[in-house]
Amino acid sequence: MKLATRQVRVTVDRIEKVIDAGSLAGADQGDQPQVVERNAVAEVVLRSRGLLALDEFRDLPNTGRFVLIEDYDTVGGGIIAMDGYPDQRSAVTRKSTNITAVEHRVTAEARARRNGHTGGVLWLTGLSGAGKSTLAIELEQRLFAKGYQVFVLDGDNVRHGLNANLGFSPEDRTENIRRVGEVAALFAEAGFLVLTAFISPYRADRERARSAAGAGFHEVHVRADLDVCEGRDPKGLYAKARRGEIRDFTGIDAPYEPPAAPELVVDTGRLSIEEAVQSVMDYIERRFAIAR
Repeated sequence: MKLATRQVRVTVDRIEKVIDAGSLAGADQGDQPQVVERNAVAEVVLRSRGLLALDEFRDLPNTGRFVLIEDYDTVGGGIIAMDGYPDQRSAVTRKSTNITAVEHRVTAEARARRNGHTGGVLWLTGLSGAGKSTLAIELEQRLFAKGYQVFVLDGDNVRHGLNANLGFSPEDRTENIRRVGEVAALFAEAGFLVLTAFISPYRADRERARSAAGAGFHEVHVRADLDVCEGRDPKGLYAKARRGEIRDFTGIDAPYEPPAAPELVVDTGRLSIEEAVQSVMDYIERRFAIAR
């Protein structure tokens, strides 16, 4: 992609919609378009390997348009829309100065020997209604009974306190996950097994949480199709979103980026609750338990 004075490698994350250039209507390619033909028009999500200085075309056309180049030939061009996606700048800006990290005298190995398991973060991500909180709460109870130092960080609970000042705009969602990722990493460093239950729709946000926790981060995709989640609708949120009472609702008018390579996938549309819980329990026993 060439944008203003910068050139950066991008990949096609997904094709949202192919548009008939004559009628400007969506061309029928099934539920998920797979190809954009030569001279066609489409709405496409492109993923860059780094941050880009850009603007939405509707705000500043000069920095809101780009061209695509392959082997020095121009192969396409487009205009930028960021509907449903956050401005990432605030999430990666460090303002603190004159700070020094404190060195602990209790090592991670000592904590693991005391607890009988290593610390870590099991990051449960998925659509609303996929079953993240149900899984996390049941897992917490079973793991506690087995002697694990375990705690659940749940999206709704965190928003009552730590993140009570955040809304649901793309930028606030990013800050919500940034804070939770840092808190979860601290819990893990203290030797806890942390179960997080957050939609966390943006892949970049989950990657920041992974960076905070390091090797102890394990991404679990709690997968269920949109129609399954909407059929469950335990909080009535999908119904409100369909009526226009909730804006920027993931899966309806805001995007969800599924994990590219999660450590574990739990398909709650196919598995019973007991089967789903057991699959995660088995994973935890393999990856975190140590011989006393």
